[in-house]
Amino acid sequence: MKIGLKPLLSVVLLATILIPAGAAVFTGVSAAAQQHTQVTTAEVHALSYAQAVGLDVVVDECAISLHSLARFEEIKLTAGGNFNAVRDEVVRLFDSVTAASPHLLNVIIIDVNGTVRIDAFENAGAHFGAFAEAEELSRSETLISNITIADPNYGGENTFFVLTHINEDEVILGYICMVYSTEIFKDYLRTRDLFAGEGNFFVTDRKGTALWIDNSPVVRQGQANSPPLNELISNTITTVRRDVDSGTIDSATYIGAYGTINGNKNNIKNGWFWYGTFPVSEIDTFPLPMIIIVSVVAVVSVLFVLFALGTIRRVTIPLHDIVIKMRRINEGDMNERLDVKGTDEYAYISESFNEMLDEVLISGEMHRTISELSDNMLFEWDFKKQVLFVSDNFMEMFEIETERATLTNGRFIESLMEKEDAERYSVDINKLFRNLDSMNGEYQVETKTGSMIWISVRSHCVLDRLGELLRVIGVITNINSEKLLSLQLSERASYDFLSGLFNRNTFMRELQSEITRSATSRVGVIFIDVDDFKFINDTYGHDTGDEIIKTVADIIKDKLGSAGFAGRFGGDEFVMCVTEEQTLNNIDKLATAVLEMFDKGYHAEKHNVTLKIKASLGIAITPDHGRDNETVLAAADEAMYFVKKNGKCNFHIYNPEDSVLTELMHSI
Repeated sequence: MKIGLKPLLSVVLLATILIPAGAAVFTGVSAAAQQHTQVTTAEVHALSYAQAVGLDVVVDECAISLHSLARFEEIKLTAGGNFNAVRDEVVRLFDSVTAASPHLLNVIIIDVNGTVRIDAFENAGAHFGAFAEAEELSRSETLISNITIADPNYGGENTFFVLTHINEDEVILGYICMVYSTEIFKDYLRTRDLFAGEGNFFVTDRKGTALWIDNSPVVRQGQANSPPLNELISNTITTVRRDVDSGTIDSATYIGAYGTINGNKNNIKNGWFWYGTFPVSEIDTFPLPMIIIVSVVAVVSVLFVLFALGTIRRVTIPLHDIVIKMRRINEGDMNERLDVKGTDEYAYISESFNEMLDEVLISGEMHRTISELSDNMLFEWDFKKQVLFVSDNFMEMFEIETERATLTNGRFIESLMEKEDAERYSVDINKLFRNLDSMNGEYQVETKTGSMIWISVRSHCVLDRLGELLRVIGVITNINSEKLLSLQLSERASYDFLSGLFNRNTFMRELQSEITRSATSRVGVIFIDVDDFKFINDTYGHDTGDEIIKTVADIIKDKLGSAGFAGRFGGDEFVMCVTEEQTLNNIDKLATAVLEMFDKGYHAEKHNVTLKIKASLGIAITPDHGRDNETVLAAADEAMYFVKKNGKCNFHIYNPEDSVLTELMHSI
């Protein structure tokens, strides 16, 4: 009997996962009780070490405060010289330090002989009791003292002190000592009982005096209620003194965490010891029943794995054959087909796949046929395979190595463009990949014959069901005729038909653009009005008048050259825009040259007469005479009008007083 793929895989999964998992759960439950103590011990170690780090920080902070205080000049004078002059400053300094730390009980300054110079209570003269220990310090070390139980000097507080040198230019002037209450450690040590009393965390000084052991703030060595703890403290102190660097201590009786508070940052001498302990009676060895259970589970698991391997082999061999066939098809062998054998799921998959492949071949043929019949040129970029396809009519028109080209490596149609179009294409194609949508652009490209034509490029992204890019398909259309016609119409709309210069609207727009672009430099405007043009029209006819207009336009274009642009406002009015700085500096010479050329005149063949052209020129310059096109043009017009009223056939640079003179002339 043949079993379907789905039931077969279900059986395999149940056999190889659920059964071993159930066995593992059973084993885990059986072992949990045995391993509880070992896990707890590891946690005690971790928690103890974390609290010990906090204690180190507290000790380091005490040392930092001590060293900071030792650097004050008043403290140095107090230790090594006559401090009467700074006594008040030292007292105020002590008051501020003790007020900032509620656990700081006293600050003491000692000279090099061990005599107390002054403390926070303004006592002096006594010999410092721990002076022998202080003399053993190197210049870079700081001493942490043993614990004083119920210190009578401080109201019965349990105290300790930190001490270091006071130095000046490598000279030891004395010592400074800060006395603290052991309550400074309470936030760390009162979290002492770990795991409902099974574990314990505490610290001792070098004599074995312990803080917060057996629920007592301080306990002398050997006086703990637990004899094993007394033994542990005694053995640990002895061992650590031999080898402080080891950081751990082996014990045949107890297991736990051990270490020292040694002030690594400040080189503190004679550090304290910390302990995280756990009774060995709670720890059990790996039990024999567990060994048997683990062995049985291992054997059963191996059997199921072997069964699963055989079953999976039966499943994967046909799948492997399918993968091989698909790889060959993907490499281009479109005639490859899967073998259809039997009546199971694999046969159904193979038959369906073969039918789908036939449909793909038919679709591909239709695609090629459509591309051959269409005037449009097609391209397709396979993002996964990194392969570019183009239609035959594309290759007939353009010369591109498609094997080396991609949409973005500069070897596709952008290689046929001028720089400006290539840059626009690059921006458009990058926007397409960023937005994963569509693109539409028009560019000029070079054909195989070397001619430049306009094309339209439309492309669209094809995504998979997860939104990942699969392909980019596109259409390229030759729009050269339509584009040239559009450009021609646009150009006609911008130019004056008779003169070939910009018309009024175009000139005004270009003038404003130039003023805006040249905001920090100058732009010149010359307003030209042909004198007595109506007389020429009336006397010699409009044909001759048109020739005069063309002659004036040619002279303007010739004299202006690349220094700017010009326009005709209609009738006999022309305007020049001067943008080149050197020409602007000599704009009067330009105006003179134009007038001289006008004066040479135009020879009218029809009437056999040479007509001299007279004109009035008004000049205005930005920003002096205006900061926009309307204002500067009005100024140039005003200057031209001034010439008209004062003899014509000349030029004049705008002056605001011209308006006043014109008004006076009108009034006269």
